Order: sequence, then structure tokens, then C-alpha cells
Amino acid sequence: MNIRRLQQTGGQRIDGKQSGGSFLIILPKEWIDRQKLKKGDPVVVAEREDGCLIIDPRLPKAGETRFTEVPMESNLRWAITSKYLLGFDEIRVISQKPITNEQRDELKRITKRFVALEVTEETETQIVIQCLVDPSTLPVIKAMKRMNLITSRMLNDASKAYFEGNADLAQDVKERDEEVDRLFFLIVRELRSTIQYSRMSEAMGITPVAALDLRLASQYIERIADLAVDMASRADKPQSSATVKKIMSIADTVKKMHSDSVSNLFKFDSEKVAWVIAAEKEIIQKIAKLRQEIISERSGEPHTQLYVVDSLLRIGEAAKDIADLALPIS
Repeated sequence: MNIRRLQQTGGQRIDGKQSGGSFLIILPKEWIDRQKLKKGDPVVVAEREDGCLIIDPRLPKAGETRFTEVPMESNLRWAITSKYLLGFDEIRVISQKPITNEQRDELKRITKRFVALEVTEETETQIVIQCLVDPSTLPVIKAMKRMNLITSRMLNDASKAYFEGNADLAQDVKERDEEVDRLFFLIVRELRSTIQYSRMSEAMGITPVAALDLRLASQYIERIADLAVDMASRADKPQSSATVKKIMSIADTVKKMHSDSVSNLFKFDSEKVAWVIAAEKEIIQKIAKLRQEIISERSGEPHTQLYVVDSLLRIGEAAKDIADLALPIS
């Protein structure tokens, strides 16, 4: 840590004190060299919420296209995912040999996992992929609300598919999970940009601290969607009225926990937070009792029922974790 003293220049000296003028601070030469700055280069000074000043030479370049290269022979799925999440606008996939049709098809399947990632140029040995999304057209909060709406419907349909044994509805739940994943990747990409570039943070109205909370919340929502898919995958035949009666009340409580916890991210309500916390304790007790009942019964399919009940418990835990992130604005 470097401690630098403020210096004052200009102004007048009155009664032994300097008045007017400007305050200066000497920046470390090592930092200047690493950033490849020279006299006359612009840097942006931005004030954070906590009063700290950020001196960032990258801000003037934040609007420029950022590009990177990845070899076709690498783990392409992982490489594209990491570059997308790191905020690169253009990804050039380079091959030492002519790119085959199978490789092109695989690349197209990978790009479908991400919002607005499109192939824009192709040659025999190179494919250029660009991210065409503008954060202003689909901001983080809007994307999160959309992601959560899809997840809520998935959760409703997953429990319905399980109770009714509706395989078609269960498949529909699974397919909608792909859209949740696409939105999740987009949200992570944009939140990383808000932390990396103060100008992006200001434009989207998201502080770095809020970005961390939203990043966690979006991950919990994506987890709930995955658990909904797990529940729907157990929809092989209609459940008995006794099974539905045992599990339905827990499922309804978990759905409300999810709804209340996410709504608190955008409009804080202390009563809802308190209810979600209390509801988690209640379902833990109910599920512990229900597990014993399921295990003691000799009829039905205890393993499937235990699996579904466990999924509901984990959804409730994720909802409570989201509620923990909700804080009053002032």
C-alpha cells in the first residue's frame, strides 16, 4: 500500500494558510509504466458510493470492441463460455487446419447457449463470433425479472407434471431451463462489466456491492430452475391423492417463499423477509416428519417421493438465501 500526501498549487497564502488553487497527488511511476501511460493521456476519475476515488485508464476505452482468440482445437465449449462471461464482444475461433462441417455445427450449438452471440464471419480456418447485445436494451434487472418469471412457471409446472404424471409437461419444463441458462449467462456477463467498468456501473445504476448481491441471487434462481427440472424428471405416472395431499402443502409454501424472496430484491419488505425465514424453519420440520412417514410406508415409490421432497427442501433453502440478500435501501 502506497500512502501519498496531497499537494496544493496556485491560490493565495492568507494568514499563513493556503487558499484556493488545486490539490495534486503524485501517481506511482510503476503503475504508470504498467498501464503504458504517458504525459497527456486521459484517465477518468470516478467517485464511489463510499467516497473512494477510482483512477481508471480503461474507462475511455470501455465503449470499444474487445476481442480475443481461441484455438478450435481447445475445449471449445468452456473457452467460448469463459470469454463470453469475461465480456469480450468478439471471439475469433482459429484453426490450424480447415474447419470441418462438424466443427462448424458444434460451434453453432455452443453459441445458442448465449443471448445475442452470433457467427458474423467465416473463412476456411477462422470463425468470428460477436455478441450483439446492448446492455441498455436488456439491463440486468429486466433480465433477472424475466429469468425469474420463467423459473416460477417452471416450478409450478414441475409440481403439476409430477402429481399428474404428465411427461409432455415435464419435457416442456426441461426445455425452458435452456432459456433460464441463457439469461443467467447474460446477467453474469453484464454484472462483471459493471464491476470492471465504473462507467457501466453508473449507466446501469448498479453499484459494485449490489452487483455482487445480484450475481448471487441470479445463481440461486438458476439453481431453483435446475431443481424444478429434477422434480419434473420424476413425472412418470400420476401420483395417488394421498401422495399429492402430503406434498402439495410443502410445494405451495416453497413457491411462495421463492416469490416473496425475489420480489424483495427489487422492493424491500421486512415482513416478507421475516416470513421466508420462518417458513424455511417450518418446512424443515415438516419435511423431516414427512420423510419418516414415506420411509415407514411399504406402498408407493418411496425413493421417488423422497427425491421430490428433497428437491423442494433445497428450493426452500435457495429462496431463504435470496431473502438474506434483500436489504433495505436506507
